[in-house]
Amino acid sequence: MNKQINKIAVISSGNGGQSMAAYFAYLGYRVALYAREAERVDMFPDFKFTISGVVNAETEVELISSDMGEVIEDAQLIMVTTPAQYHPIVARAMAPHLVDNQAIVLNPGRTFGTTVFSRVLMECGSKADIMLGETDTFTFTCRCVELRKPQIYKIKDVVRLAAHDNSYSDRLLAMMHEVFEMYSIAENILYTGFANIGMIFHPMPILMNITKVEAKEEFKFYVEGITPLVASLLEKMDLERVAVANAYGVSIPTARRWLEDCYGSRGSNLYEQIQNTEAYKTVIAPKDLDTRYINEDILTGCVPTSCAGKAAGIKTETLDTLIKWASILYGRDFRAEGRNENLIDFESYLIRQYG
Repeated sequence: MNKQINKIAVISSGNGGQSMAAYFAYLGYRVALYAREAERVDMFPDFKFTISGVVNAETEVELISSDMGEVIEDAQLIMVTTPAQYHPIVARAMAPHLVDNQAIVLNPGRTFGTTVFSRVLMECGSKADIMLGETDTFTFTCRCVELRKPQIYKIKDVVRLAAHDNSYSDRLLAMMHEVFEMYSIAENILYTGFANIGMIFHPMPILMNITKVEAKEEFKFYVEGITPLVASLLEKMDLERVAVANAYGVSIPTARRWLEDCYGSRGSNLYEQIQNTEAYKTVIAPKDLDTRYINEDILTGCVPTSCAGKAAGIKTETLDTLIKWASILYGRDFRAEGRNENLIDFESYLIRQYG
């Protein structure tokens, strides 16, 4: 195989960013890690990392910086692991520095991620001929409970990748296969967008355990936070997500099928499958109400799926209720802040699909 990658830039210094940067360095690539705030960079005493879990190793990245130009310079692959609501900010910071033939992968894009990202690049006047793509899920199940010490519980068995421009699909997949063999190409960004499983598994359990989170109680997010009742609500949301995808001509796996494909999890219902997912057993719930499980997954998953459903005439009562409930609890209008019809022309996707 002809190697296309020498340097990888990882955008975001959170759980996923640190885990991915350390893993790429472990594989022998030059790695630069981007943190938006200089204060965040100052928190790193050095560039050394200790990985545990599926890999146990000491490794070191080349650079940690808040200078986007410095981070992505000479990088053949740019992995954007920042929470999806920050994609516009990342795109604006990146636009002046991009050059032809760089690959940008939103890991994950959540729902309509590359649509938003490409729109911002265009608005910023970027002319670079890049390969832009997104995954349907984050590649790892991981946490970074201590700075520079990522824990990778699981590298998922199946991750789907879509190029924003399908003509780049083969090239993008070939590049990604250098680092992740389990990646496979999705038919388009509608698939990766509606296959967003985070919007199903994350916000509802937070809302159903809101007093525990507010009190900063420690509990296992999936094992203890998802009871049979909570799982039944997740299944209702999932039926709506699948129905919306079908309206756009896309056949996506149910949450139950996704668990089986990614983790080999089995059970007679969603609750049992979640309880039987080994990688979920030790994952601790967020201890802050200001969590990406709300901010990211509602703004960039629940809202665009609901809006897409409305455009297609599909009812999404459970999703709509969740968005409204979260808006009341948090004192925010999540629908107005999210990836709504003001950002995305949902009807154009329907016209493209059906003419």
